[in-house]
Amino acid sequence: ADGQINIKDMNLTKLNQKKIAREVALMHQDTNITFPFPSIDVVLAGRYPYLGFVKGETIEDYKTARKYMDYTGTLKFENQPITKVSGGERQRILFAKILTQETDIILLDEPTANLDIAYEEQIFTYCRELCNIGKTVIAAVHDLKIASKYCSRLILLKDGEIIADGTVEEVLTSENLSRAYGVNALVYRNRITGLLDFYIQGFEHKKEKKRVHIIGGGGSASGVMRQLFERGFDITAGVLTYGDSDFNCAEIFGIKSVVNNPFSEISDQPFNENIELIKEAEITILCNMPFGIYNIRNLEAARHASNLVIIEDDNPENRDFTGGKALEIYNELKKNAIVITYARLHEVV
Repeated sequence: ADGQINIKDMNLTKLNQKKIAREVALMHQDTNITFPFPSIDVVLAGRYPYLGFVKGETIEDYKTARKYMDYTGTLKFENQPITKVSGGERQRILFAKILTQETDIILLDEPTANLDIAYEEQIFTYCRELCNIGKTVIAAVHDLKIASKYCSRLILLKDGEIIADGTVEEVLTSENLSRAYGVNALVYRNRITGLLDFYIQGFEHKKEKKRVHIIGGGGSASGVMRQLFERGFDITAGVLTYGDSDFNCAEIFGIKSVVNNPFSEISDQPFNENIELIKEAEITILCNMPFGIYNIRNLEAARHASNLVIIEDDNPENRDFTGGKALEIYNELKKNAIVITYARLHEVV
């Protein structure tokens, strides 16, 4: 391929190895070391670009190495053989090595390989701190959530070709992820973390002809939505409440829903819209939800279902907060419904 790589306006091909090593530090994905070097010696190797032909490490070099071992939480291993530490500990020791190189550019190849979840976050926290003091960190990663959380710019590749280049929001779209990974990807903003999140599904997903309407609320319908979505049903839902977890789930999956304002009784318009969706559905599922004055009309709407399935995991008496009015309607509905637990949903739908 044609092209030229410049580092600070210097042609890479015209620089010797030591000069390159003073400008760019690289941590490989393969961290295997078979010789039992003391860990401090491994980190000190990061000072090699600054040593002369016969000049050894100085006291300042040792101070620099120990500073970055302390920064990465590995100073306690300085006298231990590198072959005697765990994979995650070795990874952090090698990270200390490239920091000891003190370059402006840092290249990382899968830097969180072999790390547990706590240190995965820590490595990228280090990277963000390094960027904040003016360094450039370029990392090859496969964890999209980590990338979306910590990176200011993303380049999405497939077979060596650039599919997208830009901010997190510009790059991590459903269309781009489909092109890169060959999957159906739902991209949404997690309302708890505020970060982009992903729901991945293979292309074997096919739409069923059967329409299913889900009556839920308070998180009771989310698992049902996910299960039926994965199986390809045409799903509607209602009446849900703005901001409720079931409402959020329906938004993510693109489910047509009737929605009402929070802390409000279901008014005539959403009530009637819900009834219309119920009438259009071949199956209506009443989820294991609590009932109060705000959502009792969902029970009344369920009377219009041609085929009603009731999910009953908890005693309905313990879910009635209307003084018995909701329970009366519920028991009436049960007479002509299939009553199951959530675990058996796949048996009847």
